[in-house]
Amino acid sequence: MSILPWIKTNISLENYNTLRVKTKTKYFAIVSTKKQLIKTLQWAKSNSLPFFILGNGSNILFAERRYPGVVIKIKNNRKRIWAKTIIAPAGMMLEELLKEFIDLEFSGLEWVAGIPGTVGGAIFGNAGSFGYDMASFVKKVKTITPETYEEKIYSLKDCKFKYRDSVFKQNKEIIWEAEISAKKGKREEIIQKAQEYRNYKIQKGLFKYPSAGSIFKNVFAKEVPLKHRKGAVIKGGKISAAWFIEQCNLKGKKCGGAMISPYHANVIINVNKATAKNILDLINLCQKEVYKKFKIKLQEEIIIVNS
Repeated sequence: MSILPWIKTNISLENYNTLRVKTKTKYFAIVSTKKQLIKTLQWAKSNSLPFFILGNGSNILFAERRYPGVVIKIKNNRKRIWAKTIIAPAGMMLEELLKEFIDLEFSGLEWVAGIPGTVGGAIFGNAGSFGYDMASFVKKVKTITPETYEEKIYSLKDCKFKYRDSVFKQNKEIIWEAEISAKKGKREEIIQKAQEYRNYKIQKGLFKYPSAGSIFKNVFAKEVPLKHRKGAVIKGGKISAAWFIEQCNLKGKKCGGAMISPYHANVIINVNKATAKNILDLINLCQKEVYKKFKIKLQEEIIIVNS
C-alpha cells in the first residue's frame, strides 16, 4: 500500500503517553489541517485499519505492545479570539489555553494549571478539577464525522456533558475546535489562583513520576450504601475514589514497575519501566478489593486502548 507522506511506520508511543509505557503503533500520523485528517481517515478506511485519535496521551493507557492501526495525533494550532471567547483548536494544550486567558485577562480556567492535556481531550472526557469542568466553559464544538468527513457544530446542550462524559465518547466524532467562553478578571489574581492550583498538585506529588492522573471516576454518594459512607467526605454529591482505595490499604501497592501512588491513591505511577500489564493488574486489584469491601465497582476515568 502507498503511504501518505506524513504517515510514519512502526513508531514508539513512549513519549506520546504520560504514563511513559513502552508501546508502538503500526502507523502514526501528526495532522495539522482538516485536509490531512480527512485524507488520513480515508487512507485508514481504504486499508481496513482501525484508528485512534490522540491528544497529549495524558488520560490513556495503550493496553497492548503494538497498536495494529493508525494513531492520529491532532496538532492544529489556529486559534481565534473574539470579545470574550477563544476559538481553541483541539490540539492546543490546556496550559497554552490558560496562558492565552492570562494574556487577555480572562478568568475561569485557572484550575487547568498543571493538567498535561489538550483542549480536544479535555472536552471529550469533560475533564475537571477542584469542582470545575469543561462543560462550564464550552459554548460550541466543531467536529469531523469519521464516516462522511462532514463538519458538525454542537451547541453546549448537544454536547450532553455529564461527569467525565460527553456525547463524543458515544458517537466517536472527532473534535476539531471549540468555542470557549470567558469572563474578565485581573491578571495578577488569575496568575495567583493558577499558581495555587499548580502548587497543590506539586505538594501532592503528582509530578514526581509518570502517570495518567486520576485512574477512576469519583463515586456518586447515593450509589454507596449508607453503612459504607462512614468517614467519607462528600463533595458535590461524590466520594473520592481515592478514599475507597485507601480504605483497602492499597496505597503504595506495587506490581512490577507500577505503583499505587503513596501521595494520592487514585493515581498509578510508573516508578520503574512499568508495562501496561503492570498497570492493568493494579487497576483490577483496586476494583476487586473495593468491590469486596464496599460492593461498588470503580469505573475507569482513563481510556484503555485495545486493538
